[in-house]
Amino acid sequence: MRMLSSGASRDLAEWTAPVVIDVISGAYGARLAERPQDARAISLAHFRIWRHLLAGECELAMAQREGLRALTQEAGLEEDVLLEADREVLLEVIQCVLTRFQRSPQIACGYTLALVDAASSLAQERAAA
Repeated sequence: MRMLSSGASRDLAEWTAPVVIDVISGAYGARLAERPQDARAISLAHFRIWRHLLAGECELAMAQREGLRALTQEAGLEEDVLLEADREVLLEVIQCVLTRFQRSPQIACGYTLALVDAASSLAQERAAA
């Protein structure tokens, strides 16, 4: 049973957006310091996927995943870089949810379930690849 309405999922995507883009930009910026335009393009593509995941739009997110994979390959990045960026985003957003909603366990639980859905979609996509 999903504990978040679509509005609450969109809210999660909205307030976590600065955190997500910061983590993703850092992940690709460090690896592509000599090519900031490539880092920016990959970061934006990856951010869009996470925005969809957090908004509960997992099918849209997965539809865009192949384009992200192509961008990272063109930039000479291994698949592990993409997966590590996903892990970093997931951990950072979980920490934000737990900190921000420590006095509202029901809300924290709902947001955490949305993150479990996102992680599950990524795992299914990875298994299918």
